[in-house]
Amino acid sequence: MHCFIITGGTSNQRTEKIQTLVKEAAVSPFDVTTIIPEPTSIGIERVRSVASRLSIRPVASPSHAIIIKEAQTMTPEAQNAFLKTLEEPPGDTLIILETSQPDALLPTILSRCQLVRLGNATKYTEEKILQCIDTLKSLGELPIGKRVQIIDELAKTRDDALAFVDLSITALEQHLKTTHTHAKLLRSLLTARTQIMDNITPKLALDAVFLS
Repeated sequence: MHCFIITGGTSNQRTEKIQTLVKEAAVSPFDVTTIIPEPTSIGIERVRSVASRLSIRPVASPSHAIIIKEAQTMTPEAQNAFLKTLEEPPGDTLIILETSQPDALLPTILSRCQLVRLGNATKYTEEKILQCIDTLKSLGELPIGKRVQIIDELAKTRDDALAFVDLSITALEQHLKTTHTHAKLLRSLLTARTQIMDNITPKLALDAVFLS
């Protein structure tokens, strides 16, 4: 199985990335199943239809491709049902979740997929990314008092906190091996970003990530 979460960039950029992945996997249009919100959410029956589709052999390709557009609109019941597909997909099934809000997905879904974030990588130099990785390691290893000092420095302003969170997300995606711990930290950072954008105190948002 190859499972991707495509986020960031514009809707058109995400669509182009999906088309590239499907083309690289040599999946015929006859074997591509696309799920979209109807009208504003994706319910459990739509997700169950994916499992039914996968039980049938591909028509003209080595494998199926399943694309879920605006995956953040899956209901909690639909996300839990979708986990079963992620756990036991047939063959080399290609699964692509497209979303502008990956933090709305269950941690167990995030941990089973490769996150592809568009539009961020070119903003940061390699030096800045490596410095960020060192900071993330320190925030995971130092005593709480030291971590509080670092967070106070990072969260002086809302813009400072957002810049650190965005850099951290890029650093995780580019340099750290995908593990359960990595996925958990990444989800926490995505949640913190949403909270900061919603005007929650930046320090509180970062405290929840690195002091819990």
